[in-house]
Amino acid sequence: MKDIYSEIVRVLGSGTPAALATIIQVIGSSPRGVGAKFLVPKDSPTIGSIGGGCLEAEVWQGAMDSINHARSSLMRFRLDNENMADSGLICGGTISIFIEPLQSAEESQLHIYQKIKEMREQGKTGILASVLSRGGTPLSTQDSKILFGRGEKWGFLLEGEALEGQIRHWCAENPLKGPRLQSFQRTGGQSIEILLEPIEPDPTVYIFGAGHIAQALSPLGKMADFKVVIIDDRPMFADPKRFPEADEVLVEPFEGVFNKLQVNPQSYVVIVTRGHLHDGEVLQQAILTKAGYIGMIGSKRKVALLYQGLIDEGIKKELLDRAYAPIGIDIHSETPAEIAISIIGELIKVKAENAKRELYI
Repeated sequence: MKDIYSEIVRVLGSGTPAALATIIQVIGSSPRGVGAKFLVPKDSPTIGSIGGGCLEAEVWQGAMDSINHARSSLMRFRLDNENMADSGLICGGTISIFIEPLQSAEESQLHIYQKIKEMREQGKTGILASVLSRGGTPLSTQDSKILFGRGEKWGFLLEGEALEGQIRHWCAENPLKGPRLQSFQRTGGQSIEILLEPIEPDPTVYIFGAGHIAQALSPLGKMADFKVVIIDDRPMFADPKRFPEADEVLVEPFEGVFNKLQVNPQSYVVIVTRGHLHDGEVLQQAILTKAGYIGMIGSKRKVALLYQGLIDEGIKKELLDRAYAPIGIDIHSETPAEIAISIIGELIKVKAENAKRELYI
């Protein structure tokens, strides 16, 4: 799936009229959670998803109205048998979706999304605060978004620094574990609804080893919304032609390679090299990073022998316990394709669990 923020920047930069739909509240069950986005350029294919079916068809129509009238709106849906039977969306929950026009002439809006794209690419974090309504009335996005980074900010709000201070203070006291709709009070007592969204780097899977398993795993990683980086010390194997969907294919010796990578909590390290020696070499480096996931291929016996060798060299067992080894969900996989499926299942599971961690600014 395409990165939604990169696509917003592209659409805004092209001058194409568009609207952005964001799930801002979920009560009960729904196919997508708060923060899911659906970009609707006029006369172009849509990007992203908020659930599919007739739900997106209705939101598409709301997006067209938003574009044509240059105004925001709020749509609510009950996903029950009576309201969504034809689409199959009978999750039973209620979702609220905020639709806002994207104005190509509004430079501050483009600048904020450009900064979000830059932060994510550089492995930085932040929080995007979007004013959805003042006193219960939806508003357009002009002067209604502000992006907070570590000691920095981009954009501004009509309410000025007083509201900005409230938001910063609230986020410091209540670290985000995901997108959240939060009410604040303006001077005079009027309520203001703000969507707070954590901005984090793209989840990136670093696949060490460019063999058959890597070839099967790489396209699965892209389908599961990971940035994919292939690393091998053999140019014949680390060939972009063998991995056309990968974001990067690097020919690097495994020793010291982590010094050249941007590994952070959104990084997922998959170790599937051609042998024990290289697996151990990569594992030793990976366990010293802040990677959100480290997995290594091998039988239980191979893993036990490798771990014991590293412990004998002075590596602490607590560090080794960070790794998922043998890698993948146990589905009795044997072929490279089956192993890749078991690995991507584990990556998706861990990514969902990691999404619950707290984000500070």
